[in-house]
Amino acid sequence: MREEAELAGRGRALLSEAVAFTGPLADAVIPEGDDPAGVDGALAVLIGVLRDHLPEADRPTATALLLAEVYALRSEIREFLGGERVRRRDALEAGLARLRRVSDPDELLDRACEAVVESCGFDRVMLSRVENSLWRPWKSFAVSHRDAERAFRQWIRTLPEIHLDTLVLETEMVRRREPAIVTDPRADPRVHEPLLRASGMNSYVAAPLMPTGRVIGFLHADYASRAVTTLDRDILGAFADAFGRLFERAVLLRRLREQREQVREAMRSVEAVLDDLANAEIDLATQAQALRPARTPVRSPATLEALLTRRELEVLALMATGATNSRIADELVIADGTVKSHVKRILRKLCVENRAEAISQYLRLTIGDSAF
Repeated sequence: MREEAELAGRGRALLSEAVAFTGPLADAVIPEGDDPAGVDGALAVLIGVLRDHLPEADRPTATALLLAEVYALRSEIREFLGGERVRRRDALEAGLARLRRVSDPDELLDRACEAVVESCGFDRVMLSRVENSLWRPWKSFAVSHRDAERAFRQWIRTLPEIHLDTLVLETEMVRRREPAIVTDPRADPRVHEPLLRASGMNSYVAAPLMPTGRVIGFLHADYASRAVTTLDRDILGAFADAFGRLFERAVLLRRLREQREQVREAMRSVEAVLDDLANAEIDLATQAQALRPARTPVRSPATLEALLTRRELEVLALMATGATNSRIADELVIADGTVKSHVKRILRKLCVENRAEAISQYLRLTIGDSAF
């Protein structure tokens, strides 16, 4: 950004002036690139040097003026960095809010790269998997569709396997579980050379994905025409942390849905078995009744209790209140299919054709004929 580059340029100019002005800074390293945070760190060191140099300076007034300029520039840089961090955090939170509405883990993974570009502001993002000691680049998303990007995606589609040995930067991320920044990949021996050639990155940030505390993947992000900063590293790290929690929640929700469906299927199977058993009992009872005289009707509560089980008496009592099968199931904490089976057995044992006759007989026995 223009303001970012302008602040970094002013900082480098002050550092160059101080190198020429004071002997102790003759060997100072002036940061390159447009990262105000890096320049701010060098300016903080410069303040200490100038304050130590001031009592013995040949030109104390000029030294004091230079020191005042450094203080003023650091104040501008810190204000800019604070505002930029708030803006980036707000954009990150807006992007994560959209992802929180996703409850499927596969959909989350499909949207991960694009979400990083949209909410973190990068030009390109690569998502990788980590399986045991292997690092597998998986998919990428970029705002550009140039030939170089198409070639990079083709390289990823070849499913390269990268061993996470001690010479690879990503191994350090697995061990430390922290994001990383690479400002000069060509000079960093830990950078995987085939990845560098395929991507053409001039600098990048990376962060581990750890939904259960174990690293299962990486996010790599960069810009097409400018270098990454420490703020970029922090923002990508915050996204990776939040995404890991969202992914873990989505996996748990999927397992819950699957287990719920398994329980429902088991209940449906139990109900079907109970229905079959009840129908078989009724069929056998009908055939037996056709071969013998009709049973003597129930004439007393004692006979009723002798015919029905305790549970069947409870069901019949609730039937007499007008309760439906669903209400009876809720009241007795049993399945609807179980209630149906109890009702069928009650009708058979009382030698009645329907619920109304069963209720009438129950009320006559428990209340008496005067109720009718």
